Amino acid sequence: MAGRKRRGWNKYIADYDKLRMFLRYISYGCYHKQYLARQLGQSARSYEDNWARVRFFLPEDRLQAVRQGHREIHSLKGDSYHSAFNDLARTYAIKSLKSSAAFALLCLLQVFSSKAADTERGVANTNTSACAEDEASAGGGFIDETTLLQYELVPTDRPFPKLVEDISRSTLHRYLCDLTEQGLLERREKSGRYGYRLAPDFLGDLRTDEVESLLMAIAFYRNVSLLGMPGYFLEQSLRAHYPEAHCSEVPCQFKHMTITRILDDDVLYALACCIVECRAVHFSYRGKSVVAIPLRLVTDFESGRQYLLAVRKRRAVSKRFTIAQSYRIDLMQDVQPARAAKHRPEVTPPERHELQLAFRYDDARGRDYLIYRIREHEPESVICDDDQGTLHVKLETVDDLKLMPWLRTFYPVVRVEKDGPAHLAERMKKDIEEALVHYGIRPNLP
Repeated sequence: MAGRKRRGWNKYIADYDKLRMFLRYISYGCYHKQYLARQLGQSARSYEDNWARVRFFLPEDRLQAVRQGHREIHSLKGDSYHSAFNDLARTYAIKSLKSSAAFALLCLLQVFSSKAADTERGVANTNTSACAEDEASAGGGFIDETTLLQYELVPTDRPFPKLVEDISRSTLHRYLCDLTEQGLLERREKSGRYGYRLAPDFLGDLRTDEVESLLMAIAFYRNVSLLGMPGYFLEQSLRAHYPEAHCSEVPCQFKHMTITRILDDDVLYALACCIVECRAVHFSYRGKSVVAIPLRLVTDFESGRQYLLAVRKRRAVSKRFTIAQSYRIDLMQDVQPARAAKHRPEVTPPERHELQLAFRYDDARGRDYLIYRIREHEPESVICDDDQGTLHVKLETVDDLKLMPWLRTFYPVVRVEKDGPAHLAERMKKDIEEALVHYGIRPNLP
């Protein structure tokens, strides 16, 4: 390593999209380090680094580690009935943040806060190092980029921070744009130059009853909305402004509100923007590159999953989008907006087809329980008992694989009839084999 600059370990999440699957597997609480590293194509060192990043940001009461023999299993603890707050929001809020960027952003906010305070007191700026022209253009509390580059961000009797001294004009402009997009700064253009000042605090003059009403509305919105991220940050800001405000119990809660819900917010927001702007989208799905026109986002509360209904090309070289297909949001990666679609394609809904399943039972009580469970999920299904310990069920479906989460709850008493779809039978066989392997059993199923 002589002569080579060593890279320090970065505790911040550099690429949130690559950490989504890691956090998802961790939240399941059933995969040990060796399996998880192999499943994600990572080394054991990368696993340890990612777990250390998670431990740095999440509170200890949300983390747990158990040992099974020589293997240690890490997981996250979340109780949707007790609290809907998702601590992963903090990891999302500071994604790709580095210490140098955090220091520069804090210095900029301090400069604008000081300028705003001087403006309110009517005190003239006495910094003689700034140009008179710049100060004139900064009237009304606005400061332009040239003045910011000349600002002494610390007292002159202390050494100048090196990290701020090396900041370039383009980097400063990027930080200012980021703060403006987040609503912290207000920007105006005058004579071809941009000026910035602190944005008015619209949360600063609320009554106690207004704060409590907002907190109640945010709690409701956070539990029923497609995107979970905005509600967490707004609630955090309100509680910081008004720590004495009280929020009563949440009026509703979804059973499948899991701690991993926020992991897909980045993807959902990008897809929602593409739908509104009528743009195509490019993403990676199960190792394949896909270009499609998104139509709508679908939430399946029974399986606890979210899907994208989109139209893709029949072949990569095709020019028209004609094939309607659903994609699991949690498996979509590297989502990027593509070119604008010239026209919204007309999609014919897929046809429903009949699926035949067989359920095995041991006694009359088991048969009645199976019938109850089948009717509960598929009330329109046709059930026939052959009086030999098997229920033959016919039901209509659009997507066979969409029934997989429900069918897994019947293993191993369920099977696909002989004339049923081969891909569904193969998927069910693969599920059982994989489950047995995890228990140390090497099956040889027919």
